[in-house]
Amino acid sequence: MSAGASPSVETTASRSPSRAPSGPARAWALALLALGAAGAGIPSPLYPAYQAQLGFSDVTLTVVYAVYPLVSVPAVFLLGPLGDRFPPRRVMRCGIAVAAAGSLALALATGTGWLILGRVAYGLALAVMTGAGVAVATSGADKVRAGAVSAIVFILGTGLGPVLGGALTGYGPRPGLLPFGVDLVLLGIVFVGLGTVREPGPSADGGASLGPTAGGPGVTRSARRALVVAAVNGFLGWAVVGLFLGLISSVAQRFLDLRDPLVAGGIAGALLVWSTLTVPAVTRLGPRRSQIVGLVALAASLVVLALGVTTLVGVLVACVVSGLANGLLYGGATTVVATTAPPERASGTAAAVYSAFYLGAGLPTLLVGVLTTLLPLDTALSTIAVGTLALTALMIVVSATDSRRAVVRRAPEGSGGPGRVRSR
Repeated sequence: MSAGASPSVETTASRSPSRAPSGPARAWALALLALGAAGAGIPSPLYPAYQAQLGFSDVTLTVVYAVYPLVSVPAVFLLGPLGDRFPPRRVMRCGIAVAAAGSLALALATGTGWLILGRVAYGLALAVMTGAGVAVATSGADKVRAGAVSAIVFILGTGLGPVLGGALTGYGPRPGLLPFGVDLVLLGIVFVGLGTVREPGPSADGGASLGPTAGGPGVTRSARRALVVAAVNGFLGWAVVGLFLGLISSVAQRFLDLRDPLVAGGIAGALLVWSTLTVPAVTRLGPRRSQIVGLVALAASLVVLALGVTTLVGVLVACVVSGLANGLLYGGATTVVATTAPPERASGTAAAVYSAFYLGAGLPTLLVGVLTTLLPLDTALSTIAVGTLALTALMIVVSATDSRRAVVRRAPEGSGGPGRVRSR
């Protein structure tokens, strides 16, 4: 279905690179994205158990949590384009090797140094895997559908991580032994499965495909604007999700008296299930309209967070609404990426936008952690929610303006033609 395609990017999105990956190759790339997201989310319900066993302070816990976004965000931006410069199979397998090292460190952690090392390794691994994985997963003729599928898979992987961590943390002598042991096995399976991703042939100029600094078709000004809007909107969607994933265990224990890690992991997983359910709506609404609706829903969830989450009902309401919002925002954003990136720059474009998503998933929780050194947890959470709400209101205006401009650019082609539908 072409309803969600961006009008300003057809000249680049319609081109398919030679020797496009096969169906099994795309399936394994999707599995890699899901597993990478899951591995990054496994520690979310484990932090209280790590803290209790290793005896470190809340400040140290903030440092351990902060390491991941501080490493992954610049790493995604810098290392993500490797898939444009080197064969994607090799890049993805290198990412798996680094992720395996991180999982091993987190599984056997006997001190905070091992936790930091594991999170650093996973941040680097996800950076290496993201660009190449998204490029392979969204290759093919139907870019809109491919973008929606990759969004659903990534969200499900992100939701699976906390559930897996919460369900398995009570077994074994260390909190992360079984969860990350399972992660290691799955990484090995995907490593073998990626053998179906064939290496690209030589490009038209006789050399290997170059990265984003090489020649080839660029991105138009209007398409670049759409990418920036998508990146910021995706940042906001994942910011609220990141608040839940990073803080739900502490909130559940301190305010709701729910001390079972599986409960915290289940709440975080439920948020991402709701997020997944709304992604298919992007193909009907179009990426721009989906982002506007998602921003409005996100504003509603932020109002609930700003008022406080000291009751289970408040947590569940904020969880459901923010999940619905993130599905529309992230689904719309990934559709823009899939339909905008030129084949020669697919990994680099995806990496640049995804770096904003990862920043959103980590930065607000990090800020809450910093504020808790001065304020109670509920006050710190409300403060960040108010700040995020202000940015959300601004982006509603910006996104609506960008959508109107897109309609105006297509107007000469007729008021009812396919081009006007694509600008939604």
